[in-house]
Amino acid sequence: MKKRRTLFAIIAMVLCLGLFTGCAKEEDAGEAVDETIKASITMITQQNLEALTSYPEADILAMIEQYEDDGNTTMAASLDSWLTTKEEVGNLVQLGEINVTQKDRQVVAVTKATFEKRPATLTVYYDRTGSIANIEYVPFYTLGENVGRGAVHTLIGMGTVFIVLIFISLIISCFKYINAWEKKSAAAKAPAPASIPVPAPAPAPAEEAAEEDVTDDLELVAVITAAIAASQNTSADGLVVRSIKRKTGAAWKRA
Repeated sequence: MKKRRTLFAIIAMVLCLGLFTGCAKEEDAGEAVDETIKASITMITQQNLEALTSYPEADILAMIEQYEDDGNTTMAASLDSWLTTKEEVGNLVQLGEINVTQKDRQVVAVTKATFEKRPATLTVYYDRTGSIANIEYVPFYTLGENVGRGAVHTLIGMGTVFIVLIFISLIISCFKYINAWEKKSAAAKAPAPASIPVPAPAPAPAEEAAEEDVTDDLELVAVITAAIAASQNTSADGLVVRSIKRKTGAAWKRA
């Protein structure tokens, strides 16, 4: 592992002197790169990419750990991205032409490489010291694959939206149960109303002594009729006794 990292460092150092020599000239030239520097970067990029694509996964994982320990998270993320990309493209078959340009004080080397499963564009960024700052990998997909990937992403997005909407509608439909539960809880916690004492009913007035119907007592009726007729000095035939009331506690009874 140390030998491989040393190889990267030596290659970078070889490039460094020429890169600094040409920087002053290239600042005025814009995107142009000196042909000598371009040739050096092309050779170094080819060697670096061929070495990187040939490393087994265990070695790349060890390099990632080392870069993380050194605090170089950019290169660690770049190598981790290569592991994912390699699963899609397979092993390297051939590197294409390497184009070298300068952009934002960085030298950029781009090549279209052929892999076992699909081609990919590899981009290597060099900083002003000649060290590799970052490596990007972009696999090529056919039109059908892009349409299929887009359709899958669209379906996933729409499905997610519908699931969220259904979940929200279920929550809203539960509001009525929550409201009923709150009312029930509030009613259970509310103190019971004080009972209002009901006044005792007034005693019913004593019923008057029931009238004693003695109209069936013919002898008594006859005697009373005769007494009335005598007192009125008239005949008893015109008198009709309809009812007789017995007076309790009458004065004649107390006499």
